[in-house]
Amino acid sequence: MPRPLLTDDIIEQAQREKLEAELRLRRELEEDEELAQKYDQKEEELAKQAVYKSRRIENVKVKERSKKLNKWLWIILLVALLLLVLFVLYYFTNL
Repeated sequence: MPRPLLTDDIIEQAQREKLEAELRLRRELEEDEELAQKYDQKEEELAKQAVYKSRRIENVKVKERSKKLNKWLWIILLVALLLLVLFVLYYFTNL
């Protein structure tokens, strides 16, 4: 039986390494003012890109939802129109 790819030990180790890297980065940023400014600029750029990407994703979702809604509205409209035609034909052509 193959060994699972992600075990609890591997996940915990990755979390510890991530925490250590974040702490090391904070210490380096506190020590080096120039590095801190560069990091802040990069962080701002990434935040702007994330917002743009989020908006784009939301726009795509809205368009897909509206397409589905329009399709179902057309189907309901056609069924109602068909029922109206059948009603008119059944009751008014037998006069």
